[in-house]
Amino acid sequence: MKITIYMATSANSLTSNERNDPFWLSQEYGQGFMQIAQQTKAVIMGKKTYNILAPDYLPLKDEGTLAVLTHDTNAAPANEAVVFTDKTPPEIVAMLEGRGHREAVIIGGTATTTAFMQAGLVDDIILVIEPILFGGGLPLFNPADFEYPLHLREVTKLNDNTIRVHYSIAK
Repeated sequence: MKITIYMATSANSLTSNERNDPFWLSQEYGQGFMQIAQQTKAVIMGKKTYNILAPDYLPLKDEGTLAVLTHDTNAAPANEAVVFTDKTPPEIVAMLEGRGHREAVIIGGTATTTAFMQAGLVDDIILVIEPILFGGGLPLFNPADFEYPLHLREVTKLNDNTIRVHYSIAK
């Protein structure tokens, strides 16, 4: 299964400010976010990301699979695409493959991206770099035991101040 991380970052590589307030995200980021979710029909996220998006801004509603990593697997899902899971990254990949998915996108958060990187399951990273600096917030990854060389596939200017950088992970 091909797995892509699609995340917005500040110019100093933080994925959120300390308030988890998404005011800084560009319209172009949102359009790309929805496009890749609709393309893959399989979205992986942590519970904090889910709580920010649910119910109105979830990228999948009536079709596909939206896997939410949480210890609260009995939570009430916002729609029929949502699956709450406490499984490991390889088990989540197996579940998605069992549902017929060939690719998936991870849209947050830090613990989720770190777990999938540590498991060696990520193929591509797409970063939308927004024109803002945060004095504190969440990093793209938690400190962890992994190191991967990257191959630059594409750099795209999305608007006057925002770029998208697409890397493939050399495994």
